[in-house]
Amino acid sequence: MKKIFICLALMFSFSFPLGSAGTYEDNFVWEKPTPHPVLKHGQLNIENIVVPNYSSLNFELENRAKQVECLAKNIYFEARNEPFAGQLAVALVTLNRVYDDTFPNTVCDVVYQGIHTTDGFPKRDRCQFSWYCDGASDEIRNLVAFNTTQKIANLAMISYGSMKSQGLDYTEGAIYYHTYEINPRWSTAYPKVGRIGDHIFYR
Repeated sequence: MKKIFICLALMFSFSFPLGSAGTYEDNFVWEKPTPHPVLKHGQLNIENIVVPNYSSLNFELENRAKQVECLAKNIYFEARNEPFAGQLAVALVTLNRVYDDTFPNTVCDVVYQGIHTTDGFPKRDRCQFSWYCDGASDEIRNLVAFNTTQKIANLAMISYGSMKSQGLDYTEGAIYYHTYEINPRWSTAYPKVGRIGDHIFYR
């Protein structure tokens, strides 16, 4: 009889919620989960992972190829006859501008920055890089040289972050340059880095 009484008492106690005094609802009000729960080591928050689909990945690849081509053209028209150091320096200046707040934030926008007509054509001698608005043809005729500038452009884009973080930008953050044959008025307004290849660089 005593055992039966104990069993009934236990069953009876489990029919009520444990905890502080209050109604049943008070004891079982669940808070909304935090947007970013604290995860233990080894756990993975699946909800916050963005998995790229084919369309978005394809767009990124096409956009990157476009930026590399713009950079390659800039190297080609500005420094295709220079050695590697001179060509890479032009690439670094272009990328330094991309990451400078006073310039556009994509390679192509930096390369083609300038004053344009209502038809979209650049005004003569009113752009950042002279080859784009000097009135001469922008047709690439030396395919061997352009193939080299494409490789240098790709290398520059891949290595830029690492080079900057390790202090290997030998242009020292330059965002301007001109050929050694001229002496533009603006050259006195910026700190000079020095000459690399056919160009003199400024920060």
